[in-house]
Amino acid sequence: MSRGAPDGDAARMMTERKNWRGLLTDCAGLAFAALWAARGAQAATLPIPLTAAILTVPTTLLVLGFIRRDLVLRHPEISLDPKLTRRIKILRFVGIFIAASWTHAHHRVDLFYPLLGAIIGLSYIPLGRALREPVHIVMGGAIVLISGLSMLLPEPHHLEVAGFGTAIAIWAGSAMRLWRSGVFLTPGMSSTTLT
Repeated sequence: MSRGAPDGDAARMMTERKNWRGLLTDCAGLAFAALWAARGAQAATLPIPLTAAILTVPTTLLVLGFIRRDLVLRHPEISLDPKLTRRIKILRFVGIFIAASWTHAHHRVDLFYPLLGAIIGLSYIPLGRALREPVHIVMGGAIVLISGLSMLLPEPHHLEVAGFGTAIAIWAGSAMRLWRSGVFLTPGMSSTTLT
């Protein structure tokens, strides 16, 4: 009996670590969306109070949702294929480095953000497979499409479209993931009640 207690403590600590890691990953995605929205607002020369509201409202609501899912309900997204997840992270950094080098070498720094969006969007597609979460696949495809369309537009419109489009795709995808995980359900309901 006494030998089981330390194992139980270790398992609890591992679970807590996974919950916090899940929350930090989700918050990093929301920070990425806020950065994109800020770039779009800057390109559109929106007033600072309006920009602050656009960034703060969805980010705060979604962070609260992820805190509820990951820390309160203890149901973070966990990769079912850790090797694939590691490869995605490595390839994402390699892609960002190549995009930064190419845009700098060709004096097209204005295209860096749309290219960065496309790289991040592409990385969400295999990530959806690793997490068994189809919302990531749809969200990644939407970001790639938005980034591609934005590159066809003249400056500064491509930054407006890439910025707001990418942010909206991530916010909508995050809300959908929270919905699918049952965060918005009352304690007496289950996800099957909706269907």
